[in-house]
Amino acid sequence: MPPYADAPTIILGTDGFIGRNLLAYWQVRGWPVHAVGRSQGDFTDAATVDRIFQQAPKAGRILHAITKQRTGAIQYDIQGELLRDNSRIHLNVLDAWLAHQPQAKLVSLGSSCVYPESPKPLPEEAFRSGAPHPSVRGYAQAKETLAIGCETFGSQYGLKWLHCILATVYGPHAHTEQHRSHFMASLIARAVAGKAAGDETFEVWGSPDTVRDLLYVDDQIEAVLAADGAFENRILNVTSNDPVTIGQCAREILGALDWPARIVHPANSFQGAGYKSMDSHRFLNETGWQPRFGIDAGVRAAIAEMQRA
Repeated sequence: MPPYADAPTIILGTDGFIGRNLLAYWQVRGWPVHAVGRSQGDFTDAATVDRIFQQAPKAGRILHAITKQRTGAIQYDIQGELLRDNSRIHLNVLDAWLAHQPQAKLVSLGSSCVYPESPKPLPEEAFRSGAPHPSVRGYAQAKETLAIGCETFGSQYGLKWLHCILATVYGPHAHTEQHRSHFMASLIARAVAGKAAGDETFEVWGSPDTVRDLLYVDDQIEAVLAADGAFENRILNVTSNDPVTIGQCAREILGALDWPARIVHPANSFQGAGYKSMDSHRFLNETGWQPRFGIDAGVRAAIAEMQRA
C-alpha cells in the first residue's frame, strides 16, 4: 500500500499544469487529497497561506507546485516581479508548513534554471556553483530560496522535505499561451494549429541544437513519487538522463502529425541557455525508475489530448 493511501496529501497549485495532473493522478487512484487552487486565495499573502494550512487536514505529504512563471524574452522585463512574488509564495509556504503541518513531508518542485550554464550534465553538487542564465535571474533566485528554505527549516526544526529538480514537462493542461509555455508545449500547439491552417512551414524558435531534459507529465509525476519513496532531506535531480535537442523534438512532432512542413528558424527569436541538462544518476541508481513514454509516444499522447480539447 503506497504511503499516499494512508493520509491525505495536500497539493498546492491544482489550477496549474503540473498541479492539475497531480490532482488527477491522486483522484484516479482514490488516494485522499486536499486540493488547494487559486480560489482559496493569494499565496503571496502570508495570512492567507497561514489560514489555508491551518484549515487543511493533517497530511502525510505536501506537494508544492505553486509558482509564478513566464517564459521567453519577457522574463528580462519582470525579473524583480518574479523574484518578489515567488519568494513570498515560497517563504509563506515554509512558515505555514512549520506552524500547522510539521508532521508532513514537504515535496517541492524545482527548476533546472537554478543551475549555471554548462556544456555537460549537471549533478546536484553544481547547485549554487555559478550564475543562472540572465533571462531567469529573478525566478531562479526565488527557486533557490525555496530549496535552501527547505534545507534550513528541515535542519533547524526537524522537518522532512525533498526538493525535486524537474525536466521540462509537457502533456495535458500544459500552458500554450505566449510568455507562459515551455518549448515543447509551444511547439506542439504551433504545429497542430499550423497543420490545421494548411501552412507549409513550421516555425521553431531558437537554435535546433539547443539541449534540454524532457519528460511527459505522467512520467515526471511518477519520477517524483519514486524519488519521494527513496530520498528525504536533500535536493535531487529527477530526470531520465536522456536529453533531447529542439530540432529532434520538432521532427518528432512533424512525424506524429504526418505534416510535411519545412522547419524554419526565425531570426532573433528567443534563445535561452544553449545546453541545460541534469545528471540524475543518484536518483536513477537508487530507484530504478524508467519513463513509460519515449519522445515519440509522449508527443503523440500530447497531440491527441490537445486535439480533443
